[in-house]
Amino acid sequence: MIYVLYGENDIEIDKYIDGLVKKNSIDTVIKYSYKETKVKSVLEECSYTDLFGNKKLVVMYEADFLTGSTSLNDEALLDYINMPNEDVIFVLKSVTEKLDERKKVVKLLKEKAKVIEFKLLNEKTLKPYVDNYFKTRKYYISVDAVDEIARRLGPNSKAVDKELEKLLLYRIDKKEISLSDVKCLVTKYEENNAFKLVDALIDKDKGRVFTLYKKLKEEKEEPVKLLTLLANNFRLILSCQILINDGFNKYKITSLLKEHPYRVELAINNSFSIDREELKRIIKLLGSIDYKIKTGSLDKYQALEEFFIKM
Repeated sequence: MIYVLYGENDIEIDKYIDGLVKKNSIDTVIKYSYKETKVKSVLEECSYTDLFGNKKLVVMYEADFLTGSTSLNDEALLDYINMPNEDVIFVLKSVTEKLDERKKVVKLLKEKAKVIEFKLLNEKTLKPYVDNYFKTRKYYISVDAVDEIARRLGPNSKAVDKELEKLLLYRIDKKEISLSDVKCLVTKYEENNAFKLVDALIDKDKGRVFTLYKKLKEEKEEPVKLLTLLANNFRLILSCQILINDGFNKYKITSLLKEHPYRVELAINNSFSIDREELKRIIKLLGSIDYKIKTGSLDKYQALEEFFIKM
């Protein structure tokens, strides 16, 4: 069987592959990068049957020939698609928004393979996703509990499944999730607020910076934790800026940095608005302030405010 798994939600694609491994009781998983391995070598692996008759799963990731970015003229691949080895599950993985349906190989795969798109969660799809997550596991969850989960986690959150699993285990006997359960267990996903703060800092919007800071302070967010989130986000912006200048697109950057596509997209957008030397200065400043807090030479709230002022 051949699978084509594509879309920006890299995390869900990997989860689906893990599910294929479990469902088919596969012991052998072999991964190849299209960039680093010839298609011929991958097809040879797919054609080879295990000595003991065990099924195996072969993944070719970064399969950019399925998109418009690169081309592939390989009759051997077309031949294999028409006559695949039934003892091998062959997965073509591409972290991209869409396939190039003009290509012969894509047309043939849509006819012969199982093609699945994995979209990022957004404000419209998050609530139905949460509701369906519990429904398929025969749990009841109230509407206000679903609303609270969406408010705490935000769209495109990489934390969704981890937080939902916490609720499942917490109510494994009762199989009923309430608003109070969500408030008790689900962690607020600060990453979105951290990005908003980064945006405000890059724009040098003092009013917005201190409005966001006041809100986070009221929610009792730890300054050290916020400094760490800010440092991580500014480092990501710097990495994206360097890779964009080297000719990488957002899909390749996501794969290379092993970051969530949503974070990468926001970081790339910010990378066009700030100078590289300024980014380095900010990261160095955050490190200096973190050191002052940990050595006790500066109050943690005063330290964060000092950073905002120096920005």
